[in-house]
Amino acid sequence: MAKVKPFSALRPNKDKAGEVSAPPFDSSSKEQAYYEVTHNPNSYLHVVKPYLHFKGEKKNPEKHFPIGLDYLKKFIEQGLLIKDPKPSFYIYRLIKGHQAYAGIIAMASVDDYYNNNILKHENTLTEKQNEIAEHIQFYNNLGNPVLLTYPDDESIDKLLNQYIMKHIPEYNFISKDQVKHNLWVVTEEKDIELLETRFEAIEKLYIADGHHRTAGSAAFCEIKRKENPNYTGEETFNYFPVCLIPFSKLTIFEYHRLVRDKAIVNDTHFLEKIKVYFDAIPSGHLPVQPLNQREFGIYFHGKAYLLQLKPEIDASLEGTLDLLDVSIVEKYILQNIFNIKDSKTDHRLSFLDGGKGIGHLQELVDNGEFDLAITLYPTSIEEVKQVAEENLIMPPKSTWIEPKIRTGLIILDHN
Repeated sequence: MAKVKPFSALRPNKDKAGEVSAPPFDSSSKEQAYYEVTHNPNSYLHVVKPYLHFKGEKKNPEKHFPIGLDYLKKFIEQGLLIKDPKPSFYIYRLIKGHQAYAGIIAMASVDDYYNNNILKHENTLTEKQNEIAEHIQFYNNLGNPVLLTYPDDESIDKLLNQYIMKHIPEYNFISKDQVKHNLWVVTEEKDIELLETRFEAIEKLYIADGHHRTAGSAAFCEIKRKENPNYTGEETFNYFPVCLIPFSKLTIFEYHRLVRDKAIVNDTHFLEKIKVYFDAIPSGHLPVQPLNQREFGIYFHGKAYLLQLKPEIDASLEGTLDLLDVSIVEKYILQNIFNIKDSKTDHRLSFLDGGKGIGHLQELVDNGEFDLAITLYPTSIEEVKQVAEENLIMPPKSTWIEPKIRTGLIILDHN
C-alpha cells in the first residue's frame, strides 16, 4: 500500500504558467536550454540550471546555486510563483498530437520507496543522486515531479474525467514544442479523500521516469531526519513530488544504440561476427525499424540489415533480464563484439530515444559521428513491471517513457 498525499504547491501565476515552466531538457538538448535561459527572463531554468548563465562551465554549486536562489526569490517577490494556501491534488493533462496523458500530481512517501512499495527498474549513480539531494537542500524544494505509474483504477479515472470534462482548467497553454498543457486544482475534501483511499488500496507504484530524483529526494530526507531526530514522518521532507499516470496511459519508446569504433565496424569480418548470433537479412539503405520483439536492426556503411536472433540462442535464454531485447543487444553485440563491459561509462556508446525517429540515426552514421546504429523494439510496460517486482535492474537506457513533465509547473516547497 502506498501513501499519496496532497500538498500546497509553489506554482506559476495562472497567466505565466507557460512562460515560467520549462521542458525537462535532457543532455541532448543543451543548446535549446541555453536558448531558453538567454531569451526568457522568467524561465524556471534560471533557478534549476543557473550554470547555463556560464556556457561551457561545469556545474559548481558554490558559485551557481546562489544565482538560482536569487532568481527563485525574485520570482516569488514578483508574484510569478505563488504558494497555494491549502494542500491540494493537481490533475495535469498533456496533449501531444493525438495522444493525451492525464495524471495526478501529489507527493509520495520516501518510506514507501525504502520499503519497496514504490519499485524501481534502474540503478542510480551516487554522484548524480547526491547532486540532486544537494540541490533540494539548498533550494528547499523540487520542481520536477517523478513520473510514477500504477495499475489502472476505475474510480481514479472517473474522477479525472469529471474534472477534465466539467471544470475549467487553472492552466491552459500551448508550449513552444506544440504540446498543450492543462491543470486542475483538486481542493474538495471528498475528492481528496477518494484519491488518498484509492491509492492506499494499490499495492505497488512503479517509477517510470525519475530514478535519480527519487534517490536524491531520499538522500535529502535522510539529511533532514538527522537534523530533526524527533521528526513525525508528516513533514514534507519525508515526501517527494510525483505525477501518477496509469499503465495504459503511458507511451514507451525504444532506446537505440550508437557505436563509435571504426576498427571493429570496418573489419571485413564484422558482419560474420554478427551472424554468429543473428540471421542478418539485407534491408536496403535505410535503418530498420523493428516491428516485433527479438528483431533488431543495424546500419553501417550506408547499408541496413534486419537481425533475428538465432533460434538456438533464443531457446537458451532464461530469466526476466536475459529475455529483454536490450539485454540481448547488450550481451551479443555490445559485449561480445565490441567488448563494451559497462554501457554507462564506455565513451564509444551513445543512445537516442525512439521518439526522435530513425532518420536521425542515419544522419549520425552517414556524417561519420558514429560508425554503427543499432535499432530496437520498445520494452513493454509488462517487462518494466516484472523487472521491478523481481528487484532486478535493466541495462542502461532501456526505456524512454512519455509524458515528460514540465519543470517548475508544480513545485514541492519544504519551507
